[in-house]
Amino acid sequence: MKMTIEEKIKRYAFELGADDAGICSAKDFEEIRPQIEAKKDLLKGFAEMDIEKRLKPSLTLEGAKSIIVLSKNYMLNNKFQNDGKIRGYISMGAVGEDYHIYMAEILKGVSEMIEKKYGAKCVYFTDTGPLCDRAAAVRSGIGYYGKSGCVITDNAGACAFLGYIITDLDLELDVISKKDCGKCDLCIRSCPSGAISENGFDMAKCISYLTQLKRELTEEEMFLVGKNLYGCDVCQKVCIKNKEFINEINDINISMPEIKDILNMSNRQFKEKYGKTAMGWRGASVIKRNALCALLKYKSDEAEETAYIGLKSESALVKNTAEKVLEIMKKTR
Repeated sequence: MKMTIEEKIKRYAFELGADDAGICSAKDFEEIRPQIEAKKDLLKGFAEMDIEKRLKPSLTLEGAKSIIVLSKNYMLNNKFQNDGKIRGYISMGAVGEDYHIYMAEILKGVSEMIEKKYGAKCVYFTDTGPLCDRAAAVRSGIGYYGKSGCVITDNAGACAFLGYIITDLDLELDVISKKDCGKCDLCIRSCPSGAISENGFDMAKCISYLTQLKRELTEEEMFLVGKNLYGCDVCQKVCIKNKEFINEINDINISMPEIKDILNMSNRQFKEKYGKTAMGWRGASVIKRNALCALLKYKSDEAEETAYIGLKSESALVKNTAEKVLEIMKKTR
């Protein structure tokens, strides 16, 4: 049987490494306007600030007709044993090569195929694009909104990187998924900060969100950060819709570096080690701030000694956080 254009596009995406592929209309995303407007202030520095661009694909590509949405699983299995040293945690999505790079390669390959074979125009994005990639993913049928606020995809599960291609090629659309989380509430019960509840997702309490903010954190926020240097995987890890682990980490230093090593890094050393990872974009000062917050989970003389390293920093963010951490330690010990 002859393959359709849509089947050829999806097959090629899978050959390039995508785990899910769906197609949806490029009509305006007016259905999410209330949520986008409500979160506008929280999303400063994280997303396109022009709300109309977030809702209207045609403002990114004139004549846009279809959106192709792809996913890639990023589940990791940490095989190492904790050695008892003072360490911080890097989320799965930030370990190794920056996902923006390899997702972009998949999207670029599919876009070039469409342009060459069908003479259509394409623009592609992964995380940094103007549209809400989760809304596009749900509309494309590759998954549904979980109670965690994450998109639970058919093949990549809850640990899914998303990317999309806007094209002026008129394609047959996929059906929106009718699946949902049902009675499962594992992510709600497991969320360390209470950001996830039956009433929805509170971004302001999300640990992943807090670890990416550029400002000084309040004392409450500092404790919420826990041992996380960047991101938080709890709600994704516990999801029963996840697939088998596809990658294993045997070196503890990759996922859980020592906090003293992070604090002692120069900006250049940080860039050399983490510049090509997903957390590199936030810079050394933010990650060092988080590392200092993580010390609050270690009630020991060594943790207090480690916090003093931050006082030597030229970064006001790092130095001020170190002062607050030491003050809290003295109050609580």
